[in-house]
Amino acid sequence: MSYNYLIVGAGFFGATIAERLANAGKSVLIIDRRPHLAGNAYSYTDQSTGIEIHQYGSHIFHTEDDGVWYYITKFTDFNNYVHTVLTRHHGKLYPMPINLDTINLFYGKHFTPKAAEGFIAQIAKQDVLKYQIKNPKNLEEKGISLIGEKLYHAFIKNYTEKQWGTSAKNLSPELLKRIPVRFSHDHRYFASAKYQGIPKNGYTQIVEKMLDSPLIEVRLNTDFKDLALSSPQLQPHNPQPHNSSRSQLSALSSSQPCPIFSADFKIIYTGPVDELLKYELGVLPYRSLRFETRWSKTEDTGCAVINEADARIPYTRTHNYKYYQIHQQTVMNSQKTYLCQEYPAPYTPGEEPYYPVNNKASASLYQKYLKLLHDRYPNLTPGGRLGAYQYWDMDVAIKNALALAKTL
Repeated sequence: MSYNYLIVGAGFFGATIAERLANAGKSVLIIDRRPHLAGNAYSYTDQSTGIEIHQYGSHIFHTEDDGVWYYITKFTDFNNYVHTVLTRHHGKLYPMPINLDTINLFYGKHFTPKAAEGFIAQIAKQDVLKYQIKNPKNLEEKGISLIGEKLYHAFIKNYTEKQWGTSAKNLSPELLKRIPVRFSHDHRYFASAKYQGIPKNGYTQIVEKMLDSPLIEVRLNTDFKDLALSSPQLQPHNPQPHNSSRSQLSALSSSQPCPIFSADFKIIYTGPVDELLKYELGVLPYRSLRFETRWSKTEDTGCAVINEADARIPYTRTHNYKYYQIHQQTVMNSQKTYLCQEYPAPYTPGEEPYYPVNNKASASLYQKYLKLLHDRYPNLTPGGRLGAYQYWDMDVAIKNALALAKTL
């Protein structure tokens, strides 16, 4: 088969593009260097307990977009799980995001919503004067101006600094857009989501169904740079003179048949653009993660996610996946549970890039890479979280993929 498209990356962005193109009669080769589909959303079922394990941390599907919901529900049924989170501070658990119950519990009060709002506004005003904050220039100033110093230090500062590996004074105030403050009893983490839930048969099965087409071929354990060694059609234009030759690196190429592409084929690339261009202009900054997991019959968090707000705890949160399966009571009641602790980690090339460090310098470097990418690979379109160098939730990735597929 001669392919019209090569899609690099079999996460939700790449799979959505592939499904839409095949539906329009186009032939697609989709590759992923990992041994599985679904990218960071990959999940699998433990056969002894029935627990659906999210290998790369919790994934809760939520969206406000009717079109995205209509599309994704063609491939799966969701349960009615509504995400809530607890945060531990000095050994005590509080609802998160900060809401009326968090404020009352923290200050030992019984505020009404209006009284709580006035109380926090007065405290924040005093702290803004104390620290002479006129126009918040960083996350710390923004946090203090929103909720006051005590609440900010208890629930935002240490967690955020662990997550990003730097002082909150070095971080953009824009990051606090993801952390709402409510003066109601609403504990929902995604309060604005019109739809949310957990796929009843896991995330991986969604992608399997999306890619189930005679016009789509899937190759796992396949890296783009290795595939390119065996295909002249994938060679970059105007390559650097010091690039290794195909003959020197031919042993790296895939043992699978060399793909043949149509004369006007296009590439959709969902990997890091700096890696594709061999970090020629420098490394785009990311934060990475590592996970420590264990099975236990004696520990049980009692909920899906507990955040750790204190600096002395090196990890940011503990996942307990069985609590997502509200449609399977036997799984929820399982005595044996699977705990996953999430540790933020520095990123260097070769590690997994999870969170782009978005600031003016990284945005400028990314734009320079886009120009170089267009010169080297004029038929390539970057996309997905890594290709776009943006933090996207799953629904945003699907929405953007549907829009790109329509233009293609």
